[in-house]
Amino acid sequence: MSEMTANAPQRRRTAILVEGGIMIALSTVLSMIKFLQLPYDGSITLLSMFPVLIFAYRHGTKWGLLCGFAHSLLQLLLGLNALKGIRAATLIGAIVLDYLLAFTVLGLCGLFRGRKNGFILGTIVCLVLRFLCHYVSGVILWGVWAPEGMSAYLYSLIYNGSYMGVELITHTIAAVIFSKTSALSKYLR
Repeated sequence: MSEMTANAPQRRRTAILVEGGIMIALSTVLSMIKFLQLPYDGSITLLSMFPVLIFAYRHGTKWGLLCGFAHSLLQLLLGLNALKGIRAATLIGAIVLDYLLAFTVLGLCGLFRGRKNGFILGTIVCLVLRFLCHYVSGVILWGVWAPEGMSAYLYSLIYNGSYMGVELITHTIAAVIFSKTSALSKYLR
């Protein structure tokens, strides 16, 4: 067996890791382009999750979850300012629900690879899962900030739905365009 053939799997892994790093960097830059910034760090961005979703779809769930987790760590580091002055238990809960889980679930887009309209479906499912992470966090951790007379459930739905709903719509539109444009859809293979 030639050395070139023996090194092929290693080169492929290296190429995937490099692509993942580029997609994480791109997602991080896009997350800084905000059309609306809410208190407590909720925001509407310029398709900030799209590169991670593409990567997960292209390379599968294992690589996607790894990429999503790495992205979650960067988002956590960039969002630490929003977590100042809160109780330790709330801090831990916010780190787990609002960052680690909420961004890692983007890697599940890889589960939809090979299905008809899989990238579109994967995008929708992943953004709904991210919303659910924030919603649960809003009920459990941030419900104390609800206006008097409003339940934590409604408060979390309104707050998290206001920005995640827009993100869901914009990312879904982008996924449809990406999937249905022949020059772009080739990248999903």
